[in-house]
Amino acid sequence: MIHRTLDAAHLNAVANDPNVRPTLGGEGEIDLTGLIADPANLALVADGGGFVLTPLAPGHLEVHSMFRPKADAIGAMREAMDWVFTRTDCVSIWSKVPKENRAAKGFARAGSLRVLFEREHETLGATEFCELPLMRWAMNTPELESQGERFHALLEAAKREAGSSLPEHPHDPAHERAVGAALLMFERGQPGKAASFYSLWARAAGYQPIQLLSVAPVTVDVGDAIIGLGRDGMEVLQCR
Repeated sequence: MIHRTLDAAHLNAVANDPNVRPTLGGEGEIDLTGLIADPANLALVADGGGFVLTPLAPGHLEVHSMFRPKADAIGAMREAMDWVFTRTDCVSIWSKVPKENRAAKGFARAGSLRVLFEREHETLGATEFCELPLMRWAMNTPELESQGERFHALLEAAKREAGSSLPEHPHDPAHERAVGAALLMFERGQPGKAASFYSLWARAAGYQPIQLLSVAPVTVDVGDAIIGLGRDGMEVLQCR
């Protein structure tokens, strides 16, 4: 399971592994101690490797990945994206991908990062600069549908208990993913980001935006109900 650390020991060992070091560019031993100890950065570790994310601008992080050959790098990447997008203010992840590194290019494609531009990098050579925005991550993550369904199941149960005559919500995969992503953000301490993200998606898709009524406690107007949301889960406070 992916987790955050301020201790560089694990990633220093991975970065300087003879099977890994040549893929990271430059020469000599890599020491990530100062980078990882800085709380402005994020170091996320898993078995066999991990990621270091550094801020480019508010809400925009650049990711640096390092994994030993037999590690489950793809699985760790998916966990890390979930961690970053639902627990921080990040709205886009950037990466530098050497054009001649086929493994790195495949890794970026597997994570839905897309090339924005190319240029010659001082240590990596010909390099593709790639980005993954929050919205594309959510729409490309089918696992979020179960979170959206969890939200709608609780809401529909509350409506039935309140005697509401409103029709039940039909299954819509894109909507479930948008709701699921927003729900995780609410539950993991990012209420402003959650409300902004979902309302943007809703306006584009033809759904009703939501309104964040308060942040302590988190209270949200979802149109047909007032919802309390937070780390302890969801509570339907009022059905309309």
